Amino acid sequence: MTTAHEKDTEEGQRATVALPRLFGVDAARGIALFGMFAAHTLFGGDEQIFDGRSSILFATVAGVSLGLITGGANPPAPGERGDARFMVLIRGAVLVPLGLAMTAFLQPPIAVILDYYGFAFLLLLPVLFLARPHLGLLCGVVAFAAPPIVAGLTGAIPFDAVAEAAQVFARWLFYGEYPVLIWLAFVLVGLLLARSDLRTRRTAASALVLGVVAAVLGYASALVIPGVSAEAHSGTTAEVVGSGGVAVAIIGGLSLLDSATGVGERVAGAVRFVLSPVAAAGAMALTLYVAQAVALTIIRATTDDPERWVVPGWTLPALIVGSLALASFWRRFIGAGPLEAGLRALTRIALRETGRPGTGSA
Repeated sequence: MTTAHEKDTEEGQRATVALPRLFGVDAARGIALFGMFAAHTLFGGDEQIFDGRSSILFATVAGVSLGLITGGANPPAPGERGDARFMVLIRGAVLVPLGLAMTAFLQPPIAVILDYYGFAFLLLLPVLFLARPHLGLLCGVVAFAAPPIVAGLTGAIPFDAVAEAAQVFARWLFYGEYPVLIWLAFVLVGLLLARSDLRTRRTAASALVLGVVAAVLGYASALVIPGVSAEAHSGTTAEVVGSGGVAVAIIGGLSLLDSATGVGERVAGAVRFVLSPVAAAGAMALTLYVAQAVALTIIRATTDDPERWVVPGWTLPALIVGSLALASFWRRFIGAGPLEAGLRALTRIALRETGRPGTGSA
């Protein structure tokens, strides 16, 4: 197994801070991806189970991925963390312009989340290697303090009143569909899960149990406390705790598939077989997310009235079946998705140009 932080060898082998892939994390990312597909294509009067929760699961898995590519439960020692931070910096620096370009030029009929993720990655650079108790404390502070701060600020200051030069940052932090000041809580809890080692049954089972408890507390508070809401995209503490708990429970439950033994291993093997196409899609989620945005843009453009278009009923099944088939084929015969492979190649080039060691994959 690849170690958390390998040194360069005399033969010039590339070092890595990345860990081997976790099936449960890929499966959770795949479920989040398909949930977002549903949220982008199925519209109704009432809130659906995938509304909001899918993107929150996606953000939480993104935090897990950040933890895995920076060493997991055994991150590099102080003084040896520059490579890991540089990897995260590159990912953030790629996702921000990619998301902005999609919104500005492609103009898909969805709220693009990639630039928000990239900006969140950049903000997390100083705290990537906080000790787990400090990560947990920071996550709790963000979860409870950020929602009222964002609500108070956006209620008091209209977006149009923000200086034009600062509007893009104000949108990312406070006014956008995914206000990063709040959504940092999900990325932080994902990072905390990775630092706690999701490869162990204890961590995975604890995540499952604690996630369920948090979900019950979050949604129950909205039921019993007057004026408290946990609706999707409401940005309240109740939603953060409730939907964040759902995300943690899903990641924990699926991560048990990576650590099962004995009779449980046979059951886990059968579940892994069934979910393998979903995990394959999760392993190339960036490619499929962008492809979905392109497909929806084309579908809208080919309708009689793009300004008043209605998503055809076949769209969601086509997106899901096409993604499962493509991802299964691609992972089996080619490997990393095209955008994922491009990002890794860019990272290797940047590391080489700066005289840093190369990087593995997570």
